[in-house]
Amino acid sequence: MKVEEARAQAKTPEQALGVIKSAVHVVPQAAVILGSGITVLKDLIDEYVFPYEEIFGIAPGVSGHAGALVVGKLPENEDVTLAVFRGRYHVYEGHDWSTVTLPTRTVAAWGVPELILTNASGGINPSFNIGDLMVMTGFRDLISEKWRGGLIDALKTFPKECRNQLSEKVFLTGMRLARLDKEFIPLKNGIYAGFTGPSYETLAEIEMVRNLGCDAVAMSTVPELLAASELKLPAAAISVITNVWNESTSIHGHEEVLAASKAASNRLDKLFRYLFSGRK
Repeated sequence: MKVEEARAQAKTPEQALGVIKSAVHVVPQAAVILGSGITVLKDLIDEYVFPYEEIFGIAPGVSGHAGALVVGKLPENEDVTLAVFRGRYHVYEGHDWSTVTLPTRTVAAWGVPELILTNASGGINPSFNIGDLMVMTGFRDLISEKWRGGLIDALKTFPKECRNQLSEKVFLTGMRLARLDKEFIPLKNGIYAGFTGPSYETLAEIEMVRNLGCDAVAMSTVPELLAASELKLPAAAISVITNVWNESTSIHGHEEVLAASKAASNRLDKLFRYLFSGRK
């Protein structure tokens, strides 16, 4: 399907909720949007599965994005219902801003009180390792249309802070889990640079954003965070570090990202189960 045709078929959050609420009669306690190759919370109880084409009118076009909303109860605490969006839309696919933010706007219209976004990112901070999980404390917006053709103006801006009570809760939960589980690597935190893509950044671009104080870089999440902020929806974001940028390391492509995402998903899954089950 051409992008123009897909845009014409895109539904509104209200239309999407009409489909969802015909089967699901509770409001989830939290929602999660998953990035490339990230697979977590695969065993929810009493699941309802909604293909994106059914609820949004469009399927994601990028490998590693299954394109389905799964709503179900957490096995560790069946009083907790979660909405897991397996995949997202990207600006680089040709989608407009309203389509890219459609899952986020649906979460807000649904009345879900918390949203956690995830992405597969390249590590800019030289202290990062493949498989690290970084809680975003701020981001540089190099995706918005207002910066198209005007990179210099974009670079004059300061990172937008996205630290809030939810992101602090995620980070503290990771610290607590690391104390209890010696195999769980403590979470990182840092600044994320969102590029439009679709490409891997050159070493010159990496050096540029590193000098601007960024710790990770990818091609999503910024639109969702901006939409969540506008809608007063509490949101936090976690970057899965799938590769670390340095001059001696070659990047083999999207397949490498998917493989690293799969390996790190086990750690992220453990974090989510601990976080959402309400363990102390």
